[in-house]
This record gives sequence, C-alpha cells and structure tokens, in this order.
Amino acid sequence: MHRACLLAILASCAGAEAMSLPATAPAGPEAQLGLHPGESMSFEVQLAGILVGEAQLAVGEIGLVDGRREIVIKSRAATAGAAAMIKNISDEATTVIDVETRRPVSIESVFDMGDKRALASTKIKGSVAEVTYIRSGDKRPQIVKVDFKTELLNDMHTAMAELRGWHAVPGTVRTVYVIGGKRLWRIDVKYVGEATIGSHVGNRRAVIYEGLSYRAKRDLSMESSKPARTFRVWLSDDADRVPLKVTATTELGDIVMDLIEYARP
Repeated sequence: MHRACLLAILASCAGAEAMSLPATAPAGPEAQLGLHPGESMSFEVQLAGILVGEAQLAVGEIGLVDGRREIVIKSRAATAGAAAMIKNISDEATTVIDVETRRPVSIESVFDMGDKRALASTKIKGSVAEVTYIRSGDKRPQIVKVDFKTELLNDMHTAMAELRGWHAVPGTVRTVYVIGGKRLWRIDVKYVGEATIGSHVGNRRAVIYEGLSYRAKRDLSMESSKPARTFRVWLSDDADRVPLKVTATTELGDIVMDLIEYARP
C-alpha cells in the first residue's frame, strides 16, 4: 500500500488539515481538545474490498513540560494481508500537542518500505516548520525551514482532534490546513448530517463529514482547482466522537477504513 494512501486515510480520519477556530470559545482548551487521554483505536483498511492495511492510534496522558501542558499521540499504519506479502510498508508518527493551543509542537515520523527507511523530525513554532529529513543511504540529513504564513497549522493527529471537537449545523463548511513534511494541504470539510450505520462495533448513530483536499502553496493558495482527494468520515454521535468509518478516493481506487476496536479509561 502506497504511503500516500496510508497518510490520506489517517488524514481523512482526522479531517485532515488545520481546522479554523470558532470565534468564541465556549469552554476551556482541555474540553475542546477532541482527544480522550488514554484512548486507543484500531482500524482495518480495504482497497476494492480486499484487506490491504491496518492502522492503530493511541493517546497518552496530559503532562507538564517546561510549564506547558502537553499530550502525545502515536499512530501506525502498515500493509496487511496479501498486500504485505507483496511489499511490507509501515508509517509511524508521533505528535506532541500543546493542550492550550491544540496545535502540534513537534512531529516525528518513521517510514519503512522493505529495507529502506526515511526519518523526519519537524519542529513547529508559529507559522514556521523546521523539517529534518534523512533516508537510508544519505550521508547527512536535509534541514529545511518553511514559513507557511499561518499559525493555524495542524498535522494529521491534531486535525483529527479538531474534527472530533467540531459541532456544527448541516451544510457548514470549514477550511483546514495540514502540514506533511515540507508540503501543505488545504482541506475543505463539510458537515453533512446524521445517520445510523452498521460497523464492526455494532449499529451506531453517526455524524457525517465530506471533504475535498488540495495541495496548497506557501501563500495558502491552491496549486490546482482540482481536488487531489475526496473523502467521507463517520464519527460516533456521542461524547466520544470516535471515527467509525472513513472512505477516500485515491489514484489506486476507493479505500475504506473501518474501526474494529476502541478503548478508553
């Protein structure tokens, strides 16, 4: 399974890309965080009805670092089933989040494809991201500093949290921006409504979102008016707001990600 597909699914689950904040905050930052400390979830990923991947996500506890409250999210996506027999691919990411701002402070990722590995470390301060990147065989890492001209940067983890914490009326559209390495994505997310769906965890009432993702330039304009991805997300219509299902259209075909296990303290 191609890395872009793995990331697209996780990003889609997240709502993918830096949700705009509401004009007024009805509650404190922890209440709006969109994450439950100690929670974990697992997913199966299918392409054209065939199992091709699996994904897991886990949220740590809130801690105090240099006077700032932070929380850590870890995720892993990997090929599974017949796809893993063809090529073993895995992508792991760890994000440190500032609880007060709900924005990423740092992002660490490890991408393995067979015997090749790529490591990326991103530090974010305001609108500036400093990315340190090294691949198997490189003598020294590449270091790139990019100013994306907006302090509302998210990665796939904080974007997911923003979507889970967003409550709107049907038809409302929000624009989000997500950083992935040196690239910026714009995603327009629309709240569609509610429905009952069948899932691996039973029939559940869900809230539904649709999204269009675009590659964005550093000035936040789109590289093309044609969306690179379209997706739909079903979150449980309860206090947990768990991602139950995600569908995404990719160059390889339609991908479906289903929640198969969820736990929280």
